[in-house]
Amino acid sequence: MTDTKGKVVLSRNAMEEILRLATLNVYGVTGLAPVTFAERFTGALALLSTPKGVDAQIRKDGTIEVTVHVRLQYGLRVSEVARTIVSQVRYVFCSMTGIAQERVELNVVVWSIRVENENE
Repeated sequence: MTDTKGKVVLSRNAMEEILRLATLNVYGVTGLAPVTFAERFTGALALLSTPKGVDAQIRKDGTIEVTVHVRLQYGLRVSEVARTIVSQVRYVFCSMTGIAQERVELNVVVWSIRVENENE
C-alpha cells in the first residue's frame, strides 16, 4: 500500500534552473543573457560569472510565463533556433515537472549573436 499524503513543491529557483539547463542544451544557443539591469551591472563588474538568463512567473490562473534571454550562434536562422528553444525547453520542463504544456507560455529574447573566432 502506498501512502499519498504530502505534496511536492517546486521552487521558482528550481524551475528556473531546469529551464536554464534545457535552454543551454539547444543547438545554436551559445549562452544566456542578463534578465535585469542589476544582473547586467554585476555581470559587467564580473561579480556574476554566469547570467541567470531565465525569468519564470507563476500567474494567478496557474499558468507559468517563462522568458529566456539568449545569445545565439552566428549563421543560423534566428526564427528556427527560437522555435526550437520554445519546443525543446517546454518539452524538457514539462517532462521533468509534470506540468501540462498548455500551462507554460515560453518567450525568447535574442540578446545577441556570437561569431565564433576560428582561432579559438
